[in-house]
Amino acid sequence: MKVFISLDMEGISGISEWEDVIPGRRHYEAGRRLLTQDVNAAIEGALEAGATQIIVNESHGPMNNLLLEELHPAADVIRGFFKPLCMMQGIDDTCDAAFFIGYHGRAGLGEAVLNHTLSGVAIHRLVLNGKEVGEAGLNAAIAGAFNVPVVLVTGDSQTAQEVEADIPGVHTVAVKSGITGLSSLAMHPQRARELIRQTAEEALLNRSKVKPIELPKVNTIEIEFTKSQFATAVSWMPGVELIDGRTVRYQSDDMASIMPVVQAMLLLTGQVNRMITGT
Repeated sequence: MKVFISLDMEGISGISEWEDVIPGRRHYEAGRRLLTQDVNAAIEGALEAGATQIIVNESHGPMNNLLLEELHPAADVIRGFFKPLCMMQGIDDTCDAAFFIGYHGRAGLGEAVLNHTLSGVAIHRLVLNGKEVGEAGLNAAIAGAFNVPVVLVTGDSQTAQEVEADIPGVHTVAVKSGITGLSSLAMHPQRARELIRQTAEEALLNRSKVKPIELPKVNTIEIEFTKSQFATAVSWMPGVELIDGRTVRYQSDDMASIMPVVQAMLLLTGQVNRMITGT
């Protein structure tokens, strides 16, 4: 039984501010340890449920945050930012289930801790097939393209509510509750990890009750950027349509092929942002 784990950092136990998740900031090294321990708890639960292969894809920031020497040795790890499926690199139709560990709420989701969608600098809103989604909803659709169910998501309580609406039947673990988006009421990490372990085992044992996301014949993604210059530059990409000053649309009959295009959009907006800011 093969399990794919996509990890983020903002939804990890005990994390509540940018100082916890940005390399070089004062709390980042402590955040890395919290991240590694939450992921280990999910791996332990998967193993208890009978998993025989576990692929972990680093999906936060530079995507090399885990303390590898402290990671559970049963897992193999994909690291690095420059990969076509981004947060879903490594998933394929041989996977039996997917976990999303440490995920956060979509941009503008109430007081969800550190809420944003893919890029807080560049993206204001992302709509997939007519519905606004965050990273969990987008990535669950990519999993659906490979017929893989997302059976477990961990993060704050706001994110849990978001994904329960986007992924019917998914198991969630709310390790904290956002207060202002930059603060939270957090469960003690030891209790949170035990709950993650238990729920990971339960979710995997009951994976047949969670269906992969069903996709239309043609998938449509609309991205509203924070600046018109981002949308203008992105609209120069083949197949991308500018539909208003800050919003573009892209369509494909293959959901998995959309993510490399979005990844290229992020790389391009990063370059445009450096031109705008001079940094």
